[in-house]
Amino acid sequence: MKTVIATTVALAATALSGLVTETYAAGTEPYLVGLIAGTTGAYGSTGIATVNGAQMAVDKVNAAGGVEGHPLKLDAHNDDASATISGQLYEKLIAAGAIAIAGSPDTGPVTAQLAMRHKFPTIGVVDDGGLTVNPEGPTSPPNPWVFDFGLNTFAWGEKIGEYALKHCPDGLAVLHDPSTYGQGGLYGIKLAYDKAGKKIAIDHTITENWSTGATTGLMPEVNAIKAAGIKCVDVWLTPQDQAAFVQDLKSVGYEATVFGNDETNADDTFSKLAGDIANGTISAVLTSDLHPSPELAAFREEYQKKFNVEATPFAETSYDSIMMLAQVIKEVKSTKPVDLQKGFNKVQGFKGITGDLGFTEKNHITINAAQLTLVKYDAASKQWVEVKD
Repeated sequence: MKTVIATTVALAATALSGLVTETYAAGTEPYLVGLIAGTTGAYGSTGIATVNGAQMAVDKVNAAGGVEGHPLKLDAHNDDASATISGQLYEKLIAAGAIAIAGSPDTGPVTAQLAMRHKFPTIGVVDDGGLTVNPEGPTSPPNPWVFDFGLNTFAWGEKIGEYALKHCPDGLAVLHDPSTYGQGGLYGIKLAYDKAGKKIAIDHTITENWSTGATTGLMPEVNAIKAAGIKCVDVWLTPQDQAAFVQDLKSVGYEATVFGNDETNADDTFSKLAGDIANGTISAVLTSDLHPSPELAAFREEYQKKFNVEATPFAETSYDSIMMLAQVIKEVKSTKPVDLQKGFNKVQGFKGITGDLGFTEKNHITINAAQLTLVKYDAASKQWVEVKD
């Protein structure tokens, strides 16, 4: 999701060993699809889900005969939330003959930068869309080589901002990380506030430790919010730090409505760590997840059986990205980067398990605010329930 380090491109040329080559009969060589995701650290569960979803898609495509007679082969690697490792992996996967690279949820700005440099298609969960794909905001031209299927920080921020405007008369505080992930969420919130001619009361940047998931000291932020009398705060941080924040809030006896981000309810990391004091936390969810189609329900059932955990939106969107890649290859009858780019730009009405998907030259993110529903955590039932007002 979430890392911008200026030296990445310079370091990216350093190769990592360990990619395996295999020999296949003539005409049946696999199409190699690279995948980079942080499967350890603060967002490890997101990375694992991204890999699992992609593998399920590869298995499905191959069970149906592959693509134009070629099986797909997924080569997934852990970037450990490191920009340096991510850059090295990207270069190595291209050298190994990958036709496309998926990811990274943790280091999307790195893979997006290298996609531009190499003019190479990068798909799937690339950060969480937002400023990684549209660096100047949602109406600016997108990165022409990135096609993001992941959850969109612009959309989540805007949806939460709209709700806060109606229900937070004492103002809104936003705590966010300094990367394109946190800044993208802040951008979305500001979109709603700017339309209403309002300003965010407190905007604080918080540096986190994604590589280990260790929590950050947030008591100064709690005291500042309490002193200002602000009753609403969006904690756009890791699920671990979100849980630490609500615990600190409770410890000083201050009540406030807490908002989250697209990771807050993607799995049970936050709710398990926060326990009953997570009650009332508000976030958003894909409406298609709240009211699943038969296809999505079947995917969830298969995912549960295969991995013994519930599917998350990151698994679902990763799955859709590989399925669309297979369709694009069939349509353009090529795996050349420029042909795949043109093919993705023309996809409309693709029947994904997360809904009808598509791209244009001006839109490289599949999700917008209209596709989201606000939800609130109910500690009694341990469920996220739809917000009705």
